[in-house]
Amino acid sequence: MQLDHQFVSGRELPNRPRRFQRGVRWWASLPQLVPAVLSLLLVALPTVIPPANAEEASEIPAAEALAAWQGGVSSDARMLARRIHLGESSALLVNEQRLGELAIEIDQVLENIRNRYPETAEVAARSRFRPATLLLTVEGGLFDAIAQRWNGAGRVPLTGFEEFDALNSRLGLHAWESMPLLASVVMNFSERANLHVARQAYLDLDGVVDAELDVYLEDGPDIAVTSASGRWFVMMRKAWGDCPSGCLHSRTSFFVVNHGHVERVDGNRAEGMEEFRSAVPSREWPRWIE
Repeated sequence: MQLDHQFVSGRELPNRPRRFQRGVRWWASLPQLVPAVLSLLLVALPTVIPPANAEEASEIPAAEALAAWQGGVSSDARMLARRIHLGESSALLVNEQRLGELAIEIDQVLENIRNRYPETAEVAARSRFRPATLLLTVEGGLFDAIAQRWNGAGRVPLTGFEEFDALNSRLGLHAWESMPLLASVVMNFSERANLHVARQAYLDLDGVVDAELDVYLEDGPDIAVTSASGRWFVMMRKAWGDCPSGCLHSRTSFFVVNHGHVERVDGNRAEGMEEFRSAVPSREWPRWIE
């Protein structure tokens, strides 16, 4: 029997039924179809672009908290948040996200109290020391270097004492006032400086005899807060009468705020509660209850 032949992909095949021929042609053309199909699939797939910088992505919550803190909360809340954070942190620089979170929460606590007791609106938090400032007393070679080079003009000069200069830079020292007759220097830092930790860091350096906060001596109204077991303990001290000399009169109101619920606490009861005592340095406690 004579057979007809066809060429498929360079091979000579005998004549077969039409269905078989179509199958062979499809199979033979598969190598040409694969690239086209893959191209279509790649176009259809969603494009995933990874973040350019993982650190930037992780800082978004911090930026949001900081923006809310600076733009949407009271100065009282910001000041009280800083007090708490400086006491709880061992880092040279404050954590701005933590500051923002604290300020937002404290602002809501104060609002709850003031809505319930409008008379408390006249009591404001008082700054206890000059912000971002330390008073240093120095000696020896460090004293000589500061007296000779820190003339108050231009950028902060290097003293040649590497640890001292590095600490100044890290804390954002931007202004100073040298007082050679007192062997002292007033140093002004970035607002991000944690002064409590910075003070000890300077005391650990050779040539630094003393480092102190620039404390305000006058008295006045104030607010103190602390949190424990999910509750906020708030003291609002109204003070009046010659406060630059120590205030002749004062009255403190005590509150416990728990998820928006405000409870006013009697002074005698508050005096025995450790939570209120812990809201202020122990040396200051007597004037909050007098």
